[in-house]
Amino acid sequence: MISMLKTWKGAVEIDGTEYKSIQDAMSVLKTIKDDIHIKLLSNNKDANMSVTDTSKDVSSDTLERETEYQITVKKYMTMKATPDFDFMLKWNNDKPMPMRIMQGTVEKETKGMVYMKLHGLAKPTITCYCCGKELTNPISRHYGIGPICLSKLGIIRDIEDVENIREDLVNITWEGWIIKSSITERKEV
Repeated sequence: MISMLKTWKGAVEIDGTEYKSIQDAMSVLKTIKDDIHIKLLSNNKDANMSVTDTSKDVSSDTLERETEYQITVKKYMTMKATPDFDFMLKWNNDKPMPMRIMQGTVEKETKGMVYMKLHGLAKPTITCYCCGKELTNPISRHYGIGPICLSKLGIIRDIEDVENIREDLVNITWEGWIIKSSITERKEV
């Protein structure tokens, strides 16, 4: 997370304290051991983004039903089954999650897995909701996905057609079993 933030060219707010640049805040970031809230500040109000960094293990916690969560999963939850890892085939009919970051509700839960109904997101971010790579194009950052991942999802649109892309992303749905240890971040929405 810290190496990704080094490229930010603007002010940043960390847990309510504003810094002129990410470089000014680096000494603070290196010493924090708990959860932090980072807000990337820009002169353009619509470009301001928030990032929550949580290093706490969320895999053993119980998720509440009827609560909406935004979750981030490890990359393997977005991949079809392989001979070495056949979880998707056994539990989800080989239909992996279309995006690494999605939002939805818990339907069922076991000790090590959770069954969720999820939908896509389209919010400003500096990392792609599908692959997790840094987004460099301001338009891609506006709705949270790069052009390569957009085409992998079957969304064929002019990259500048932001509102229709946003609608297409939010309308992506998936439901299935998720390994709790694959959830790297979650927050109630």
